[in-house]
Amino acid sequence: MQRHEDGTLVVSATDLVGFLECDHLVTLELARARGELAKPFHFDPKLDLLRKRGYQHEQAEIARLTAAGRTVVEMTQRDPKTPAELLLADAETLAAMQAGTDVIFQGTFFDGRWRGHPDFLVRRDDRPSKLGPWSYDVADTKLASHVKAAAILQMCVYADRLEQLQGVPPETLSVVTGDASTHAHRYQDYAAYFRSVKARFEGRIFGDDEARAPAAGPTYPEPVGHCDICPWWTACMDRRRADDHLSIVAGATRVQRRKLVDGGVPTQTALAQLDPAASIPKMTPRIQDRLRRQAALQLEHRRTGIHRFELLEPEPDDPGKGLAALPPPSPLDVFFDLEADPLAMDGGLEYLFGWAEVGPDGEPDFHVTWAHDRTAEKRALEAFVDLVMERRERDPGMHVYHYGGYESGALKRLMQRHATREDEIDVLLRAGVLVNLYDHVVRQAILASVESYSIKQLEVFYLPHREGGITNAGFSIVEYERWIDEGDQTILDAIAAYNRDDCISNLKLRDWLEVRRVQALAEHPEWYPEGVIPRPSPKEGAPERDLAEKVALTRAREDRLRAGLPVAREDRTDEEQARWLLAALLDWHRREARPQWWDQYRLREAPKEELVADASALGDLTYLEDRGPIARSMIRRYRFDPDQDTKIDKGKKFNALHPMAGEKPWAVEVLGFDPIGGTVDLKLAPAAPHPRGLITTGPMNTDPQWKALGRLADHVAEHGIDGAGPYRAARDILLRRQPRLARTSPGAPLMSAAEEALPTARRLGLELQAGVLPIQGPPGTGKTHTAARMILDLVGAGRRVGVTAQSHRVIANALEAVARAARDEGHSVRIAQKTDEVGLTASWPEIA
Repeated sequence: MQRHEDGTLVVSATDLVGFLECDHLVTLELARARGELAKPFHFDPKLDLLRKRGYQHEQAEIARLTAAGRTVVEMTQRDPKTPAELLLADAETLAAMQAGTDVIFQGTFFDGRWRGHPDFLVRRDDRPSKLGPWSYDVADTKLASHVKAAAILQMCVYADRLEQLQGVPPETLSVVTGDASTHAHRYQDYAAYFRSVKARFEGRIFGDDEARAPAAGPTYPEPVGHCDICPWWTACMDRRRADDHLSIVAGATRVQRRKLVDGGVPTQTALAQLDPAASIPKMTPRIQDRLRRQAALQLEHRRTGIHRFELLEPEPDDPGKGLAALPPPSPLDVFFDLEADPLAMDGGLEYLFGWAEVGPDGEPDFHVTWAHDRTAEKRALEAFVDLVMERRERDPGMHVYHYGGYESGALKRLMQRHATREDEIDVLLRAGVLVNLYDHVVRQAILASVESYSIKQLEVFYLPHREGGITNAGFSIVEYERWIDEGDQTILDAIAAYNRDDCISNLKLRDWLEVRRVQALAEHPEWYPEGVIPRPSPKEGAPERDLAEKVALTRAREDRLRAGLPVAREDRTDEEQARWLLAALLDWHRREARPQWWDQYRLREAPKEELVADASALGDLTYLEDRGPIARSMIRRYRFDPDQDTKIDKGKKFNALHPMAGEKPWAVEVLGFDPIGGTVDLKLAPAAPHPRGLITTGPMNTDPQWKALGRLADHVAEHGIDGAGPYRAARDILLRRQPRLARTSPGAPLMSAAEEALPTARRLGLELQAGVLPIQGPPGTGKTHTAARMILDLVGAGRRVGVTAQSHRVIANALEAVARAARDEGHSVRIAQKTDEVGLTASWPEIA
C-alpha cells in the first residue's frame, strides 16, 4: 500500500491477502501510508532466502517453458514506483499482449488504484479476445508444495485487470509449485468470491472518499498465522503485552478468549485473579480452571522474575496421559531430533538425523547422520530405523523420545516417499515406541510460567540458557541453504551443535519429568489411590493375523516381480521397468490409507481440547436427553460448543469415541445436527455408553482393488508383462504402449493434421481393441464433453460402458454429460448408477 505525492493511494494483491488475514494489518498500513507510523525494521533471513529461492524458481520455469518451445519475453519496466511509472509499465504489458507475445514475464497491471505483477501471462490460441484470435491466462510460481488460497486470490487480482484489457476473462489461473508441478484452476470458480472480497476491501480502504480511508471501528492485533511473516509482529506483540492481553496466556485459544471477555475477564491479570468458584458462561469448568492457573503462573513470573510450575491432576477418563504416559527408562532409549530444509529439492529434504543416548559414563552421547540428497536421505532413514529395531530386539522396553509431532510425522512421510522400512515403522507405531513428550506428557502433566510450551522455553527448568549462532529451526534452514551455496564445513558443525542441544534437551526433559512422577506421588497421593503412577502397557506391535498374511503375500509378489531386475532405472528395459512399477503398486492402497489410519489413532487418543480444536472431530459432548426410539436403537441428543469448527454433519456415519480414551470407537449415525444451537442427535444402541466425541470414519475397504492387483501380479509373474492374454489394458498402461486400434496402422500418428480433437477421439474410441486410450488436459479443456460423446458412440455400437472415478459425484457429473449429449444428438441411452452416498441426486431427462 502506497500513498503518492498527488494523494493517490495504490493497493496491491498483497494488501488484499493481508486484509483477509488480519484487519489490524490494514489499520497499520493505512497509518503508515498517511505518514502517521514508520514501517518497523524487520530483519528475517528466512524471508530473504525465500526471495532468493523464488527468483531461482522463476528462472527454472522460464527454462521449462523455453524447452517446451515457448518464447518468453521479460518486460523492461521493472519495479515501477510512482503512478506515472506504473502507467508506463501497464502500457508496455498491454503492448506485448496486443503483439501476441507468446509468454510475458514480470508484466505490470495498473488501473489507477490496483497494481499487480503476474509472474507469467501465457498466450492461448483457442480463446479469441479483443486482442485478436488469442487471449492470455495467468500463471504464478510459488515455492510451496501445494496451492494455497492466498495464491489463487492474488492471481484473481491480476485476472480482474486482464479481463479489462483483453475483453474476456482468463480461463485458468495456474500455480507452478516448488516441485515444478502446474496446478490449473478455473478463474470462474473463484471470481464471485474475489469480487465480494474486493468490494469489502475497497470499502474498508477507500469508502466514499478515495483520498482517505473511511472511519472504521477500532481493530486489535489479535495473533493470527500471518504474524509469522509480518513486519509489524514485534510492535503488535509489545502492545499485547502492554495491554495485558489474554492472548499472552499460553494455550488460550481465540474462542476461549472471547468467552472470557464476554464473561467480564478482559486481561491476563483479571484471569489470574479470578475467583476459582466463578463460572464463565459456555466454558467448561476444567478448561476455565486450567487457564486461570496458567495466567496466575505467568503473572507471578512477570512480577517476580521467578519461573514456577504446577502439576496437573490426571483426567479420570484418560488415565494414560500425562506422567502415566512415561515408559520405564531403558539404557537403550534414544532421544531423536531431525533437521529439515523445506526448500531443498522437490518436497524438502530431511538432511540431518540426530539422536542421543546415555553413554557408559552416564553422560549424553550424540550421533549424527547427514543426508544431502535423496539417496542419502533413504539410507539415513533405513539406518535409523534399523538401529531402533536392533535395540528393541535387545530390550523390548526401549523407546524413542521426541518433542512434538514433527519427528514421527517425518518418519511416516519418508517411509511413504522411499517405499522402505514401512513394515518396521508400522511396528514402532503400533507398539508405541515413539514417545511424543509434548503431546502425551507435558501438555497433560504440568502448567508452567511460560508464554509458550516450546521445548526451548521449558528448558528454564532443567538446562542453562542456550548460547550460539543457531537458536531456532528457521535459522538452521537459512544456514543449511548457505552451506549449499558455500560448502563451508563450519556451517554444518554449527547446525549439528544446535541439533545436539535439542537431542540432549529431550533426554534432560525426560529425566526431569521422571522426577515429577516422584513429586506427584509424594505431594498428591489422593490422585493415585493404588499408591503408584501407572506406566504404559508393553505392546508387541505385530499386525493382526489377517493383515500380516496380506502383507506377507504382497511382499512375496513384490519379490517375485523384482527378481533379477537392475537396481538403477536407467539400466532397466521397458518391460523390466513395467514389472518394477507393478511391484511398487501392489501395496499402493495400504500406503494411501495409512495417513487416514494415523489420523484415526491420533484422534482416538486426543485430549478434549484437541478434539474441540480439530475440524475433523466434534469434541466434549454432554448428554442432554433421549429423543425416542428408532427401530432397535435410541435417538440421543448431546450438547457441544457451537463455536467449534467441524466437518461433522447429519445424514452420515461417524466414529463415536468411547468415554475412556484408548478404547475402540464404534460407528454411529448422525440423525440431527444444529451448529447454531450446539446439539447433535445420534442413533445409538440403548446400552451404548455416552460418547465423548465424534470423528470421521477410517479409510474405505480396498480389498477388491488389492485382490485385483494381486491377480494381475500373479499373471505377470507367471506369463510375463507382454504378450497375449488377460489384463491387456493394465499391462499396456504399465508398458506405455500406444492404443491398440483396429483400423490404424501400429506406430502411425493417432491424429492427422487435418483432424480436430473431438472427432478424432470419437473415431479412436470405436477403433480401440483390448488396450487403453489416455486423454488428459487441465480443467475446462473439454475432457468430460468429449468422453460423453465417445460413450454415446460406443453404446450405439452395442458396447456396455462402465464409468469409474474418485467419487460418486464425479461419476454423476459424467453421466449427466452423457444424458445431455444424448438429448442434443437425439439418441436414447439407458443409465444406471449405484451409490450409497446420502444426498446425491442425478436425473436423466428424456432418457429411455
